[in-house]
Amino acid sequence: MTPILRLVDRSDLLPRTSREWLLVAGLALVYCAGAVVSLRWAVVPGAGTAFWPSAGIALAAVALLGPRVWLGALVGRLLTFWIVGAPQPPWAQLAIATATALGALVPVLLVRRLKTDTRLDSLPSALWLVIGAGAGGATISAAAGALTLLASGATPHKVEQAFVSWWFGFGTGVLTFAPVFLTWRPSRERWTPGRIGHLALICATTGAAAYLIFLSAGAEPSSRAWFIFPLLVWGGLAFDGRGASLVSLLVALCAFVATVQGIGPFLGEGPREAILLTQQFVAVMASTTLILAAVASERRGREALARSERKYKAESAALSVLNETGAVIAAELDLERAVQVVTDAGAALTLARYAAFFYKVPDAGGRILMLYALSGAPRSAFDAFGHPRATPIFAPTFEGTATVRSADITQDPRYGEHAPHFGMPKGHLPVRSYLAVPVRSRSGEVIGGLFFGHPDPNVFDERAEWLAEGVASHAAIAVDNARLYQSVQTELAQRRRAEELQRLLINELNHRVKNTLATVQSLAAQTLRSSDDLKTAREAFEQRLMALSATHNLLTQSSWASAELGDLVRQAAEPFATERFASEGPRVSLSPARSLALSMALHELGTNALKYGALGAVEGRVRVSWRVTAGRLDFTWIEEGGPPVQAPTRKGFGTRLIAQALARELRGKVRLDYDPAGVRCEISFPLEADDAPAAARDEAEEG
Repeated sequence: MTPILRLVDRSDLLPRTSREWLLVAGLALVYCAGAVVSLRWAVVPGAGTAFWPSAGIALAAVALLGPRVWLGALVGRLLTFWIVGAPQPPWAQLAIATATALGALVPVLLVRRLKTDTRLDSLPSALWLVIGAGAGGATISAAAGALTLLASGATPHKVEQAFVSWWFGFGTGVLTFAPVFLTWRPSRERWTPGRIGHLALICATTGAAAYLIFLSAGAEPSSRAWFIFPLLVWGGLAFDGRGASLVSLLVALCAFVATVQGIGPFLGEGPREAILLTQQFVAVMASTTLILAAVASERRGREALARSERKYKAESAALSVLNETGAVIAAELDLERAVQVVTDAGAALTLARYAAFFYKVPDAGGRILMLYALSGAPRSAFDAFGHPRATPIFAPTFEGTATVRSADITQDPRYGEHAPHFGMPKGHLPVRSYLAVPVRSRSGEVIGGLFFGHPDPNVFDERAEWLAEGVASHAAIAVDNARLYQSVQTELAQRRRAEELQRLLINELNHRVKNTLATVQSLAAQTLRSSDDLKTAREAFEQRLMALSATHNLLTQSSWASAELGDLVRQAAEPFATERFASEGPRVSLSPARSLALSMALHELGTNALKYGALGAVEGRVRVSWRVTAGRLDFTWIEEGGPPVQAPTRKGFGTRLIAQALARELRGKVRLDYDPAGVRCEISFPLEADDAPAAARDEAEEG
């Protein structure tokens, strides 16, 4: 026992709790039942017991429940001796029972020391069962039994025969019964109806074939038994250790039953040879099937692990691309750059050969424009075909109703039904696999669509669709962020323009107020200086202020941009009889400064005409005309039908205003002629940038 104690702590060999003692008792009863059945029904006269299923039951119990239940095998073996009335002395029975129990305990301690799983789903675990448990356990049990027989006085030949029979009986019991319990322990594996049906078919087919091979009447050649191996391989490869354990047990039972009944392919010169051949066949059959299933399971495990690693790498790469895309979108506010990043990311994630992102953006005028970004192809590949139309294939994307995925778009019933191309236009990029995802903003608005294509069919799967929808969400964020940024920039630009306009208006108002005050001050000073009395000065000053105010009203109507010369003339004629004025000339707009100066001059001419000239007579008339020639404005004031005109003896404020101030303000020439037939005033000045004929100004505004 010393080598055994080195494999495990002594405290782990004895039950501690009532539950463990109950497990020991249960194992003892099950072991005894299996042993009694074998001794009653599986004994061949002259050959002994064909196989020992209790050995497999004991091994599986110790492996699954722990080393502390090994005493159950010992008690069960002793109980068997008592029930069948074995002739061996008590010390021999105890020795055999102990060795039988150790045949189950030692392999389990060994596998625990080696830290190998006992599910038989790998080559090491299968080799442990075949070599360690089957051969090793059988050697321990058979050796103890043979030594006991030898000590009891049996002949060496009989001991040798007993050892061989014992060894194969124990080994076949381990190889056929233990795998069923070890592999069919509870697990998380899901069993679908199809999988259950497949296993049932394998078991039924194997059972039927085993019956025909082993239990059909008559003696058959032993080579016939090997025809069962294809079915064993089928079960092992289809269901790994679970399938291998079931088909092996079915074949073993049929083979042993046939041999016990004296039929089947293993009948030889005598019963002993028949049992030995059957045991050897079962041992080889079970070992081969279990090892094959374990290798297949191990390979499937490696392939599954490799697939998992590839999937993990693919998912990691996809996650990395999505994270990088999200980081770029968060930092990138240029719309064109952002959508290009999203389009490239979508092509990389879905494995598309081509990718396009058609999206809608408003321009500065509020109109909606359709733009696009491409990946995997130059823009020249799309420029000639225009934007996608809302055909049945494209409509779900642009309407935002559904994602469209097609293994072969050319086979889609919606394809090729609309003019003018009836499918892809000539020269279009070859597309078979097709995937399109709508892009919606946070508000629910359909911004556009992401389109992916590949010249080969069946490229896009559910994962590609899921990734494309994830990219679409990033695309929506990119467009929303870019729109928000552009909106903020537009608002800031408008605010800056408003602030600049406010400053300009304040400066302009300040300038105009100063000019107006200066003009009023000058009018007051000149009026007082040229008037004979205060009453006359007051009347003249009020009239001049009214003329100045009227001109201000004209300029205010045009936001102080300009005033029409014809309006200035009509305004000057209003205080007098307008029917006595005749005016003609083209539409000409004058700057505010020139409008004020010319308006004041017209007021002085009208006032003088009323006091001293044509407007003071009943038949008097005033004729006003102007024309534009070579960038100059020629203006003429002619009085007719009034009293004879005499030149003034002194120049008053009005005369100085017309002859000097007006010429200086207009940067032109003023000629005032006191013809006896009527006063004649000619004004000529160049038009500047702020002055323009009205027709030319209208054309400029329309353009």
